[in-house]
Amino acid sequence: MESLPLERETAFQLKFAGKLTREFYRELEDRVIDAMRRYKKLEVDLSEVIEIDLCGLHLVGLLVSAGVIVATSAVVEQASKNLLGTLNAAALGRAKRSERAAMSSLPESELHTN
Repeated sequence: MESLPLERETAFQLKFAGKLTREFYRELEDRVIDAMRRYKKLEVDLSEVIEIDLCGLHLVGLLVSAGVIVATSAVVEQASKNLLGTLNAAALGRAKRSERAAMSSLPESELHTN
């Protein structure tokens, strides 16, 4: 994983290239935290990321919540989309189970009202 700091007039930019995976997570997280402490404005460019895993997606989530991502690669976009779809499906499954549980606890007289 390569991380290139670029000084710009408007913001300090970190550009990640290569793998955004568990083996590089701590190093990348440390670089982001250091840059956030040292510079008023930070931009993170992920346009050259070619591989990402769950740890990388966690870092992307943190960067999204900080509002510092300015570009992403197709790999990052697809992985984020897949994760979001999985999370939404899991949430729907929990909601349906909760609904069924609530329905099963209703008295018989309330289940058959029209």
